Amino acid sequence: MNDIAPAGLHHVTAIAADPQENVDFYTMVLGLRLVKQTVNFDDPGTYHLYYGDSAGSPASILTFFPWRGVPAGRNGAGLTTATAFSVPPESIGWWQNRLTALGVDAEAPTDRDGTEVLTLRDPHGLVLDLVASPGDERSGWDGVSGIPTEHAVRGLHSVTLSESVTEPTQRLLTELLGMTLSEENGDRSRFAMAGGEAGALVDVAASAAARGLQAGGTVHHVAFRAPDRATQESWQRRLVAAGLPVTDILDRQYFTSIYFREPGGVLFEIATDTPGFTVDEPLLTLGKSLKLPPWLEPSRAQIENALPTLHLPEDDVPGDSNPRAGRGVLVNTALERPHVWLPGSPSHAPLLFLHGTGGDEHDLLPLREHLAPRAPVLSVRGTVLENGMPRFFRRLREGVFDEDDLRHQVDELATFLQAAEQHYDVSPGTWTAVGFSNGANIASALLFGRTGSLAGAILLAAMVPYRDGPPHADLAGRNVLISNGRRDPMATAEHTSTLAEQFRTAGAEVTLLPHDGGHTIDTRLLPRMADWLARTRPGGASGDEA
Repeated sequence: MNDIAPAGLHHVTAIAADPQENVDFYTMVLGLRLVKQTVNFDDPGTYHLYYGDSAGSPASILTFFPWRGVPAGRNGAGLTTATAFSVPPESIGWWQNRLTALGVDAEAPTDRDGTEVLTLRDPHGLVLDLVASPGDERSGWDGVSGIPTEHAVRGLHSVTLSESVTEPTQRLLTELLGMTLSEENGDRSRFAMAGGEAGALVDVAASAAARGLQAGGTVHHVAFRAPDRATQESWQRRLVAAGLPVTDILDRQYFTSIYFREPGGVLFEIATDTPGFTVDEPLLTLGKSLKLPPWLEPSRAQIENALPTLHLPEDDVPGDSNPRAGRGVLVNTALERPHVWLPGSPSHAPLLFLHGTGGDEHDLLPLREHLAPRAPVLSVRGTVLENGMPRFFRRLREGVFDEDDLRHQVDELATFLQAAEQHYDVSPGTWTAVGFSNGANIASALLFGRTGSLAGAILLAAMVPYRDGPPHADLAGRNVLISNGRRDPMATAEHTSTLAEQFRTAGAEVTLLPHDGGHTIDTRLLPRMADWLARTRPGGASGDEA
């Protein structure tokens, strides 16, 4: 039987929601390479995104079907409930610090049978383990993510199958798939392929939970490696002989596949190592553009129109005509965080865009065309998550801010801006922040707390960040515009007047530009904001009422 035993894991495929969030997390947080943009061959209106090491090697690959609007799934019996990646043992603490700084939902490292494991969840709830794996010599991917080579994710480590009854699954793994029982600990058993190394392990865990619901944030299937088509055909014959319903051999462009379910209900695939991901694009440009198999090429225009545009972390030279065209990534800076850099004319002062709760670094980019089309723009994502929604600092409840965290996040943002100034060749302290809601609040706090970071700010739907008054600051020469709605239930008239007075007391020139709406941006006022910005660039003057 061992003559055709699986050589290890080939890939794991899971279900995600928003594809852009998926790309951002796996490339910019975990530092995997996007090795292939293609579509679900059974549903060509949906992306199929592949992540892995530099070449998308078998046993390094995690793939996703990102269905926008998909409901959240539920882990439970009959599902693959955790996907584990291998990292160097000395890197667990580094990863814990990184994930904490980026606001990722992660637990403290735990000891699991003598091995240190760090468990986290991606933005759509998928459970991932980072496992300390001594001796894993795989190199992983050390591309543009800013993750040092010595800490990079090495590849897949193992998967965990949760089963209400474990014995039938265990018997299939050993008697039919040729795996070896290597460890047992309570209700958890480990089965090994190809010598029992990282990337060739399956854990089976007894589960008293209800049957899981396969949807957003859950694993769709687990694939095992077959070196070639002949081995795959042998597997197909063996599975059929054992009475299992097995699919025909399906062409997946980068490998061929057969599918079947184990007794507990988890979908298994056996996939060939060949031909690999360079069959339709060079190694150096893997994942840069949408690739379709020959039978879907005649429908390319229709498929591309149905798919949302993806913005890749390597795309950092956008054109002025498309403010969503690119995003930059700072490498080896004091703080890595998702952001967009839009180059502009050096004669224009740079803008710093700061989104509101639940937004991201793309939300405010359209304002550039209205405020200063030729200005350089840095648009930054908040690294604190509140129920999965990005923010710039924590709050205790609506309208009540965690001021200790606010001060900490001000320092972190100021440090990031210093790194960005050096990386993008921006004169220190020349930014004019344009912030909405939570972004406006941290912009105010940044002006007070790190006086030299900003030249001024446009504050949209802004509240008072400090209940008992801001830190003492000398803001002489700084210009601030506040545009709040008269019917705003959060950024009330009291907030507006108090905030304006705080800035004036510190020496800033304040302009009020109210509107009759609520907690929103009145786009009809953008031309007046543009005029104010043109007059109050560093070295300019300002008025009291616009």
